[in-house]
Amino acid sequence: MDAGVDGIYCSNHGGRQANGGIPAIEHLPEVVAAADGLPVLFDSGVRTGADIVKALALGATAVGIGRPYPYGLALGGVDGLVHVVRSLLAEADLLMAVDGYPTIADLGPEAIRRLA
Repeated sequence: MDAGVDGIYCSNHGGRQANGGIPAIEHLPEVVAAADGLPVLFDSGVRTGADIVKALALGATAVGIGRPYPYGLALGGVDGLVHVVRSLLAEADLLMAVDGYPTIADLGPEAIRRLA
């Protein structure tokens, strides 16, 4: 990697132009591998705490949420935004606890089961 690169941003920018394409999360493990240790920020279709946990399990360093927070802001102002973020974090925390992952560091690709 170029010494001037601090991280990689993995996103399909909402997928508006490629409806029906391969979801960005399908490529996340390859992007993480190619990043060669650089931080990878992922966003694309993240709508739930489960989506956050999946991205972290597949190697994302951080996960961005695109649509949920402006929806909360539009419906409830700052209080709505805070509610959305807290709800996403609570769902991710609950899912990890129920599935036996006490910390983000404990998550890995084995936490994901792909359905045929």
